[in-house]
Amino acid sequence: MKRPFYATCPLPAALLAGVTLGCLTACNLFRQQDPLAAAVPEAVTQLKKGLPTVATHRTDGTILVNGQPFFPLGFYHVSWARNGTPERRQQDLSRLAGAGFNFVITEGINELDAANFQSFLKQAQESGVFVMPYGLTPENRRKISASPALLGFKIADDANAQLTPQQVEARNEQFKKATPNKLTYLSLAVAQNRPETPYFSTADLIGNQSYPIGNDDISVTYPMMRSAVQSAHLKGTVPIANLQSFLWGRRKPSPVELRNMTYQAIMAGMKGVVYYAYRAREVDLNQEPVMWSTLQGVAHEVSFLAPYLLSGELMPLQDGTGSQPLVVYLRGESQEGQKKGFVMALNSSRTADRLVNLKLPEPPTQWKPISTLGRTLNRRGLEVSGRLRPLQVAIYEVK
Repeated sequence: MKRPFYATCPLPAALLAGVTLGCLTACNLFRQQDPLAAAVPEAVTQLKKGLPTVATHRTDGTILVNGQPFFPLGFYHVSWARNGTPERRQQDLSRLAGAGFNFVITEGINELDAANFQSFLKQAQESGVFVMPYGLTPENRRKISASPALLGFKIADDANAQLTPQQVEARNEQFKKATPNKLTYLSLAVAQNRPETPYFSTADLIGNQSYPIGNDDISVTYPMMRSAVQSAHLKGTVPIANLQSFLWGRRKPSPVELRNMTYQAIMAGMKGVVYYAYRAREVDLNQEPVMWSTLQGVAHEVSFLAPYLLSGELMPLQDGTGSQPLVVYLRGESQEGQKKGFVMALNSSRTADRLVNLKLPEPPTQWKPISTLGRTLNRRGLEVSGRLRPLQVAIYEVK
């Protein structure tokens, strides 16, 4: 008998007193009802079968793997940092796949790492995890180009701080010429009044970094991700959220902050999420049980929502400015053709409650909480109202 998802979620008793809302949201919800019926993406099914991978993307920012829409959800650095070993990488990869993640971007790979990389890709294929390596020599890239787990290559890190758009574009052309059926990826940082739009045409996937915890207000995540989405749409490329799971500045994010940032990015229209990092100098998620429990819940929720995010549209209902919460209506279709609608609401304030007061864009047929404790929001006909606590996220299936 298949073990229900929530069996992986409970925390050690000694930690329960310090558990945040972010973790309890996922764990308690799954104890109250059956796990969300998240279908395995067809791209992952084909990968596990070992079928060849042709990766492209649509102009709306959706990744296609052998023609199937794919929402990457994963991490940087599976044990390449802090004296990682091939054995530790295998353990970490198994843990990621078991938690519902499907994507890995590596740290720079040296010649010693490259010698073991084909076996890593084989394990990734069997686990249903796509990989984008960084730093391989042209010869080593050629050796792994036929691996089904290879989604493409990372071609630049912190691109707008180290390279001009012309330099990145020249690098991109080299990679695309050698492996035309794979995608290219770069990371950069969009800032207030600095959209960096010229970079958004220099690779297939553009990872926008948002690391506010310890340095800035968490509410900057949505406008910066929204800026990146707009630039990616203008250039016909894929916007990917790079979100913070490590210490940057004064402290690490809490689990509730991580969930809040994740949904700010998703509600902005991002077509994938990659956390920095799984293992790095600043963090080892093997040693963070509360954060890891929250991440498992987030992975399950996002996997459930992914088909609708890839096929549908996001309609802003409250914009999150001033004293408003951020609320969007998601309308989309599952890979089986089932149409659904969702209300996604969050409060990005750390200190104040935010009031939801809106009208749904279409008549609802149900009101089922997906990721909230209790019934935070209330519905009467088309009218939705309620109160969100600081940093709370609430998602309801309404159609």
